[in-house]
Amino acid sequence: MPGDPKSPKRNAKDAFSAYAGIAVLSSDPAWISLSIAPEMRLKQVVADFFRSHLDDLENDLSDKLALALEELLGNSIEHGSSAEAAFGIEVACVRTARLVLFHIRDAGSGFSLESVPHAAVNNPPEEPLRHTKYRSQKGMRPGGFGIMLVKQIADELLYNEHGNEVILIKYLDTPITGRC
Repeated sequence: MPGDPKSPKRNAKDAFSAYAGIAVLSSDPAWISLSIAPEMRLKQVVADFFRSHLDDLENDLSDKLALALEELLGNSIEHGSSAEAAFGIEVACVRTARLVLFHIRDAGSGFSLESVPHAAVNNPPEEPLRHTKYRSQKGMRPGGFGIMLVKQIADELLYNEHGNEVILIKYLDTPITGRC
């Protein structure tokens, strides 16, 4: 299907040509960079594209990395972007023989990881579901496990000082040459 990001071995320009909410900034297989509109439907489109382009990784690593990307993009869309922004989020994937790196930046004011009581990542060990009570009291949807999940997948997860940019690094146990 033309413009289908799930199609195997497609370059980014071809894969996203049918999506008005996705602009390809770089389509080099080793460094793919996108600018996307803050629309939840696009997070799955982008994740599916990277899942197919990382399918040469061992075991189910491409699925895990795509899941981590979905979580980070979802947070960026839900909490860090204005719905009016045409292209408010930048996503880059850098692929070397030894690592896969995702960089996500949104136009939001950011946050401090330590100051998100609605996220499971900040629950004390003796209260593993404390955030669910907070979310319920504030009328938030169920959830809050995204950052904790991403930390289980990533080897390194780094936020900038403002909290509106994040870098996920996954080191490859077996160096592979290929595309992002």
